[in-house]
Amino acid sequence: MAKHDADELGKPGKPPKNRRFPWRLWLYAIVMTAGAGAGGYYMWQFRQKAGTARDDASTCLSNLGKQQAKVDEVTKRADDATKKAIDCVTVLDGAGKKSKELETQLASLSTNLNASKDELAALRAARAEAEKRLAAIDEIQKQFAKMIDTGQLKVTSRHGSFVLSLPSEVLFPSGVAELSKPGELAVLEVGITLKRFPDRRFLVIGHTDDVPLKNSTYKDNWELSTARGLTVTRFLVQAGMDPKNLLAAGAGEHDPVVKDRAKNRRIEIALLPAINELPPLPASLGNGTAEKPDPAKPEAAKPEAAKAETAKPAAK
Repeated sequence: MAKHDADELGKPGKPPKNRRFPWRLWLYAIVMTAGAGAGGYYMWQFRQKAGTARDDASTCLSNLGKQQAKVDEVTKRADDATKKAIDCVTVLDGAGKKSKELETQLASLSTNLNASKDELAALRAARAEAEKRLAAIDEIQKQFAKMIDTGQLKVTSRHGSFVLSLPSEVLFPSGVAELSKPGELAVLEVGITLKRFPDRRFLVIGHTDDVPLKNSTYKDNWELSTARGLTVTRFLVQAGMDPKNLLAAGAGEHDPVVKDRAKNRRIEIALLPAINELPPLPASLGNGTAEKPDPAKPEAAKPEAAKAETAKPAAK
């Protein structure tokens, strides 16, 4: 046994008999070969995948550069769009302010237009009334053409009013306020003509000269002129004129027309303007008319004393 071992250690001797087959060595060799083959295969797979990964990474980097450029372009466009949006908002704000200003101007123009329409309507109405008044004046002149031609009547314009002037010599004796017979006929003729204008009002004014009165029942010329104006007014009413359309007054010697005393002694019948021919008055003045009682309203309560009086029982 010791010899065999020595032979196995390389010492000279006879070779051993019945030598075993090296299964372990072969198995180890097979395992190592298989491991080497598997390692080579996996290394080849890894290199192939690594190459593919490098290609993919290169492609991704290339695509990333392209996408970054696109992102930059889109960002730039977005910035430009934001600036344009800000500009649009600014423009819209300015347009809104201008729109409000235009609306204010439009409202002002509309108000002015309405005022202009009202003024135009008022001017048209005033023109219509003026034309109506002129037509009435023309008609009055035509009606009095005969008296004007004979000198019984004179048509003038004084203080902005149309005036019919009758000389006192035809109407009154000196120093009195009673009409003469020719004066009565003249005044009645005037009244018959003027009553054809029921929508017009007239002011009857008596005038005298500046000679003081002597031995007269009147205190002065003012009182005499007023009495004469009242006398003529009453005769006009007798001729058929409405008393509501007549006003009597006297100016005495205080409204002469010329230095000639004879021409200053006169009776004037002035055409008064209608209400709609006058300029409007402030609304605060009111219309000056009395308020009529409303029949629908209940009667005011009686005083407490009256109630107590009516509530007393009758004496037994």
